[in-house]
Amino acid sequence: MRTRQRRRTAGRRRGWRYLAPLAAIAILGAAACSSGSSSSGSSSNSTSSGPSSGPSSSTSSSSTAAAGKVVPKSQIKIAIVAGGPNVYFTTWGQVAQVMSKQLGVTVTYVVPPTPTYDPSVEVSTIDSLVAQGYNAFAIFPDGESAIIPTYQRLVSRGIPVFDLAGCTTDPTPALLCYATNVKASATYETQVLQKAMGGSGNIAFLTGLLTDANTALREQGVNQAVAASGGKVKLAQLVSNIDSPSSAPPAVESLLASKGSSLNGMLSTDYYPSVAAASILTSDPQFRHVLFIGQDNSPTVMNAIAKHYIYGTMFQNDWGQAQVAITWLYDILSKGCTVNPNGPFTPIPGPTSHFINSGYMFVSQSAAGQYLGKPANIPSNTAQTLAETSKFLNCPS
Repeated sequence: MRTRQRRRTAGRRRGWRYLAPLAAIAILGAAACSSGSSSSGSSSNSTSSGPSSGPSSSTSSSSTAAAGKVVPKSQIKIAIVAGGPNVYFTTWGQVAQVMSKQLGVTVTYVVPPTPTYDPSVEVSTIDSLVAQGYNAFAIFPDGESAIIPTYQRLVSRGIPVFDLAGCTTDPTPALLCYATNVKASATYETQVLQKAMGGSGNIAFLTGLLTDANTALREQGVNQAVAASGGKVKLAQLVSNIDSPSSAPPAVESLLASKGSSLNGMLSTDYYPSVAAASILTSDPQFRHVLFIGQDNSPTVMNAIAKHYIYGTMFQNDWGQAQVAITWLYDILSKGCTVNPNGPFTPIPGPTSHFINSGYMFVSQSAAGQYLGKPANIPSNTAQTLAETSKFLNCPS
């Protein structure tokens, strides 16, 4: 029987010996998301870690970018808002810096100070940015619907909003959602694991925060692949709500201690559980018979793949997500483009009918070396999406 564990394990002693690499990653993430000051010049960019007390007087003309109206470059201020301090999002900060220089406008990567992806904290962060004159947003939504009233306020002021890396639920004011098809990715990841196991056996599934809109979709994807096995593969354990550097290590260690001997495979669809599992399997060969596929490109995960301690990892297109969102928001403000409601979107049952898949891929042991130390990036998918700009945006000739 499948059981669900929603653990709050930060205070437990068990598993603390595996926290060192995760703590280092968390500190790195915090450093990458630390506050920066944004000058008022048109080519400035910064990384911010939440609400700041910007002067309310900057709200006026620069914060109202009505759809179809051209905004002067000196007034364009684009915000890329993460869901919280998770290392996954830090690539967006790198892209924001590159694109700010390339476009000659303000592009700022902002991290709401909420490790639990609290919608109220994200709303406060967004309101602060609007007060500072930001007039275009790409946002990872904390909660599928909790952020929608905030989106409505933005759109009513002519401020375009994209969902990025996660989708709000229709009906939503978000003009589009550019993200990984997380259900399809989780299904594919499970299928790869099942094949590596010989088509049968027991697996465990490690997944993320219950406030992350992607968590339920990923669970659906895993369940779909398991069901398709016709009973040959069984989901022996689901461990959710552990996508944090404090909760993941003890949860994974406890899982392996209690069920490791009967597991044939294990997969994670989130960053920190992947790091925890890779760290444990690197340090302790006792459970290396459990084939493990992780998520994203942590150095701990990539090194474990290269050394054949774990089977592989799923890459998302972090870089491309930010690049496409910034490019299109810039086009909307600088050229007066509008999103084509009849564009070639891929409807995702449940969340949204205006979805664009940013891509995913499996990185195997043989391929790990070429991706080690590099940002998660699928250039072919990004190039294809940008090549179809004219299908997704209506721009004045």
